[in-house]
Amino acid sequence: LTAVGINANNVSFNTLTMESDKFICVREKVGETAQVVIIDMNDSANPIRRPISADSAIMNPASKVIALKAQKTLQIFNIEMKSKMKAHAMSEEVVFWKWISPNTLALVTEQSVYHWSMEGDSTPQKMFDRHASLNGCQIINYRTDPKQTWLLLIGISAQHNRVVGAMHLYSVERKCSQPIEGHAAAFAQFKMEGNAEPSNLFCFAVRTVQGAKLHIIEVGQPPVGNAPFPKKAVDVFFPPEAGNDFPVAMQVSSKYDVIYLITKYGYIHMYDIESATCIFMNRISGETIFVTAPHEASGGIIGVNRKGQVLSVSVEEENIIPYINGVLQNPELALRMAVRNNLSGAEDLFVRKFNLLFQNGQYAEAAKVAANAPKGILRTPATIQRFQQ
Repeated sequence: LTAVGINANNVSFNTLTMESDKFICVREKVGETAQVVIIDMNDSANPIRRPISADSAIMNPASKVIALKAQKTLQIFNIEMKSKMKAHAMSEEVVFWKWISPNTLALVTEQSVYHWSMEGDSTPQKMFDRHASLNGCQIINYRTDPKQTWLLLIGISAQHNRVVGAMHLYSVERKCSQPIEGHAAAFAQFKMEGNAEPSNLFCFAVRTVQGAKLHIIEVGQPPVGNAPFPKKAVDVFFPPEAGNDFPVAMQVSSKYDVIYLITKYGYIHMYDIESATCIFMNRISGETIFVTAPHEASGGIIGVNRKGQVLSVSVEEENIIPYINGVLQNPELALRMAVRNNLSGAEDLFVRKFNLLFQNGQYAEAAKVAANAPKGILRTPATIQRFQQ
């Protein structure tokens, strides 16, 4: 970011926002003039600078629309049309806000959480009151599932020389709240084999005095006809020298059905969402990554660190399956992911499995393997001929 003229002092949680992989927004002071700098990720060499003074500025995740906050006044502007779309004066101070969809803003005050739709002239609607467990916390994130029926507020606070994570999970349909100890979380849609509908999953990571865990649980009732998702809880590894490290961000890739977990010290962990198996772990940044978003094109994750480096991590399609099979020695996971996400690299595993089933006379199972094998590798005249014999 410093290469495109951003002052390193303005690279922080309070001055830099990234609501999606499309834009980064930075508040700067140049001389006596307050400015908002918008970096379009498709044209990052040409930041747009506007003389705007605001306490906070967040770009819409999809379009050139910006939300600005000055004390209790909220305004939404269309940058291309140079027009004000909406404005609202809040009765309470907004301590955190976020776009939860291209047409809805979430507003968090000391007491409550509101959703503000961009449609028509609607005003912010109160969704729920904050749970007492988040009192005194710095709010670091707010998330919803795609239908906005499950809402999650995340805060952190320093206690006894460590950072404690407090989350408030709220069900809109049941109007009920659940406080959970956790640092980072995300919702995910995952379609299990044999299920007609995707399961609505809630994934969260926490580090307590006892240890660190990643939990994956289905929220709400499973869709009609679906088998429930078996809940998972696995240990999250932290090296001995990272005694004070903790999870800070989580994004889920729907392209690969993996969870990306980032820690305060710049480590990334990648988990298979179905089995909660840790596929990969590495340090990607020596500085804290303080904001992340899904990287849509690659099915990866994008983040900004304190130095102003914009980093992204994604799956190498041609290498992931051979890596799981060869390095992790987990042929079962390699097969599952290859089928599920249509990835190559496990051809010999499929051929071996097919031959074994065929030799044992399990023809229906063998046919299923042939049909599901990625890239059509077993849908060949030779395979058909074997069945005809």
